[in-house]
Amino acid sequence: MDDKTMTSVIRILGLLGLLVAAQAETVIDFNRDIRPVISRNCLACHGPDEHERKAGLRLDDRDSATKARDGQQTIVPGDAEASLLIRRIRSTDPEDLMPPPKSHKQLTTDEIGLLETWITQGAPYADHWAFIPPNKANIGESAVYHHWAKNPIDPFILDQLERKELSPLEEASRRLLLRRVTFDLTGLPPSIEDLRAFEKDSHFNAYDRGLDRLLASPRYGERMTLAWMDAARYGDTSVMHADGNRDMWPWRDWVLNAYNHNKPFDEFTVEQLAGDLLPNASVEQQVASGFNRNHATSDEGGAIPEELRVEYVVDRVKTTANVWMALTMECSQCHDHKYDPISQKEYYQFFAYFNNTTDPGMQTRNGNQKPFARVLSKDLKGQLGKVGQRITALENRRQVTEPPQAEVSAWIASTKGSATADKPKFSEWQQLGPFKAKDGKQAFRKDFGPEAKAANVDVSKKHGKKSWQNSEPAWEDGKTHALAISENSALYLAREIVSPSSMKATIHLGSDDGIKAWLNGKSIVSKDTQRSIAANQEKAEVTLNPGKNQLLMKIVNRGSQGGFYFRLHAEGFPKEIVALLKSDPTSNKLATFYKEKLWAEGLEMDHKITELRSQEKTMVDSAPTSMIMEDNRDKPRMTYILNRGQYDQPKKDQPVSPGLPASLPPLLEGASANRLGLAQWLTQPNHPLTARVAANRYWAMLFGEGIVRTIGDFGSQGAWPSHPGLIDWLAVDFVESGWNVKRMLRQMVTSATYRQSSRITPASRQHDPENRLLAHGPRFRLQGELIRDQALAISGLLVEQVGGRGVKPYQPLNIWNEVSLNGGLRYKQDNADKLYRRSIYTFWKRSAPMPNMMIFDAPSREKCTLQRPRTNTPLQALVTLNDPQFVETARVLAQRLLLNDRLKTDNQRINDAYELGTGRTATERELTLIRDILRKKRQIFQATPKDAEALLGVGESPRNSTLDSSEHAAWTIVAQLILNLDESLTRG
Repeated sequence: MDDKTMTSVIRILGLLGLLVAAQAETVIDFNRDIRPVISRNCLACHGPDEHERKAGLRLDDRDSATKARDGQQTIVPGDAEASLLIRRIRSTDPEDLMPPPKSHKQLTTDEIGLLETWITQGAPYADHWAFIPPNKANIGESAVYHHWAKNPIDPFILDQLERKELSPLEEASRRLLLRRVTFDLTGLPPSIEDLRAFEKDSHFNAYDRGLDRLLASPRYGERMTLAWMDAARYGDTSVMHADGNRDMWPWRDWVLNAYNHNKPFDEFTVEQLAGDLLPNASVEQQVASGFNRNHATSDEGGAIPEELRVEYVVDRVKTTANVWMALTMECSQCHDHKYDPISQKEYYQFFAYFNNTTDPGMQTRNGNQKPFARVLSKDLKGQLGKVGQRITALENRRQVTEPPQAEVSAWIASTKGSATADKPKFSEWQQLGPFKAKDGKQAFRKDFGPEAKAANVDVSKKHGKKSWQNSEPAWEDGKTHALAISENSALYLAREIVSPSSMKATIHLGSDDGIKAWLNGKSIVSKDTQRSIAANQEKAEVTLNPGKNQLLMKIVNRGSQGGFYFRLHAEGFPKEIVALLKSDPTSNKLATFYKEKLWAEGLEMDHKITELRSQEKTMVDSAPTSMIMEDNRDKPRMTYILNRGQYDQPKKDQPVSPGLPASLPPLLEGASANRLGLAQWLTQPNHPLTARVAANRYWAMLFGEGIVRTIGDFGSQGAWPSHPGLIDWLAVDFVESGWNVKRMLRQMVTSATYRQSSRITPASRQHDPENRLLAHGPRFRLQGELIRDQALAISGLLVEQVGGRGVKPYQPLNIWNEVSLNGGLRYKQDNADKLYRRSIYTFWKRSAPMPNMMIFDAPSREKCTLQRPRTNTPLQALVTLNDPQFVETARVLAQRLLLNDRLKTDNQRINDAYELGTGRTATERELTLIRDILRKKRQIFQATPKDAEALLGVGESPRNSTLDSSEHAAWTIVAQLILNLDESLTRG
């Protein structure tokens, strides 16, 4: 065959291929082409919601849609003209037209054409793609073996590009690629040293080695946690009403550590949703369950606790369904879902999984609300271990050490004639005062007379013309008593305690407000406080002397009415001991009693043990808490369908048990009917949603948009996947890898698709303007936290401490004042290193979030957010040019450039700043422009030195005073310029 004939054959085959492809293109896919049309226009009236369904017709169900009604079929498979559906949507009669004019919906000509073609092709239906378990699709060999492909992701992309006659682009420059992947995996820019080293590294495995370093960095966990915090609606305050502080940062640190240690996503899921229900759950697993304690809560006094509690459960259902299944299950709270196969009953079956928790509707205003877990740091655990060792040593010593026999014998001899089982007796209370002071502090501290003689109070003596008086009527011990004390005054109380013998006792006290107490002149309680009276607010362990003991108390009132409480617990010798002392003085029981109750050396050891245990408790109590989930075990709460979703309208004749939508796989046999069973169900290998949704979310983080654009909605109203085979392949591969998150991210960032240049060609602009087919690398604006962290990192200010309590960097004055009750909870800015922590650690007050982050589209986190909007507004430029944090970073960057001995010329300094900000050096044109700006700014600041000093005074970090202020200020402007370049603020 000659070349001419061969060419003709190739052309014919090519034409045949195009013809086949054209025919294939005309085949209508129900999920891709038809479901979105009927979902937008028809399902509100002809969908799953049977209560709102018109004419008994479901257009999402083939049997219903093709069923004959009154001699007519809505859809006649194979015959569009005979189908009532087509006639009604083409009708010109407003009475017949569908959708009806009042719905304000109208099908386009193209949509009507699609429906007609689909019916002509037999009206084939299919289950919604997201509810079908994924499988690894095969892709054409030409795509698999294409020289461009680097891993299994690329053939799926190439297949779609070839269908649109598009070609992928060349790989991005090494500098741009390293900057891209460093931001994506750590949220920070690469250093100059890393950029230069990677550019020169010719090893075939250089990129993979760079990924190993990034994935092993603690910065990776911070980057991943930042996105999860939006989904988990993380905040450092409770949101509603007072929006008081809460400590959930230990939960945030758990997430960070989970990502850094590459905890498998199935384990991550189970512990986030039900860590508290795992057998012998560790503190860490309990803390993990705090995912569903992050929601907004209220402490409003007039609120109804049950209404709030139900609202919390509703939030947990919504968040869990959104995050793990991308389902809008919340639409079924009041009625059957109008678009997806989720009935109201199924909603409340899912609701029942979260309706059995012990947390109340009201949030305490004093921090975390029970249940919570104490979170001990590594250092604190070490300190507690040492205290525990001392306690154990003392207890062992106490057990084996015996008092001298002579001492025991002497006690028996001196006691056997006087031993009694009687308890102490009390005289009536005497009171003195009140004594007025200028304020509560003086009233507490000043001795108005009796304190100097506390060991022997003389109730016949006057103090400041005031006499001791009997209490009338007599005060009963063990009850609270009001005292007539004016504001900022003190009142003394005194009584004798007569003990039949030396005995140990416990004195329980309470006061309104401050209190001091002495026994036999020795201080036993001293507490300057402001509180209401209650029983057992203070406790003192004392030893009563035989005979009279003198008790003196001082009550200080700071406002309102004073009061006190007193109760003494003590017993005489046990009757058995009294009997043995008289009848059998050689009994071993007497020696044992003496050792345990009376031996001074033993009691001293007991005292030290008590002190150590108190120290141990104080140390534990000082540890932060983190709110956790906990279920009622003894009496599970019943769940009912709520009429129209109203908390106070349960349908008591319609109780429901925990359960799942019938459109999704059933629970595994033997699974528990609680949150643990639910979490394990979500990670069943055959679950159609969990792995797809997770893969899509990670893809969106790296590529700017998900394969399914509607990240939070995989239901009928959600978008069709741009690459259906790819999302299925990623989901199955994710499960097969053991839910390995780092491996999935590595797969994505090593693909040729990810590594493409972000240059836009005329062909891709014409045929794929939104880059859904990924004919070039995606380019998008960095989110606010990354922009701030980049500025801190480039300047050298960034403090890389991992984890810990939230910090309060710069913020405009009085932002919190408008949402603070009673003048409380004002913003108090931190100082020193806390100003320069990564943005993930910024204290997040959800009623008044950080304004510089809000301007960059950060959510308030009052509700679950799966994807932030991405904008570019003038307000953002005002932040990066004027916010003290950004001005300061520019100043410190300028100082860094000026103090670098390696940089001798203006061009060298500009290029270093450019490399730090954009990943590349400046072009000749850019150098010329910036040198010109630098020259002009030098002249301006030399002429106005006060302006230079004002600019250099922004921020708390110290300035190197050896630098000329006008030169430093001019370079600060240059640093600002480079930090504000679109290229610096964009991930390219």
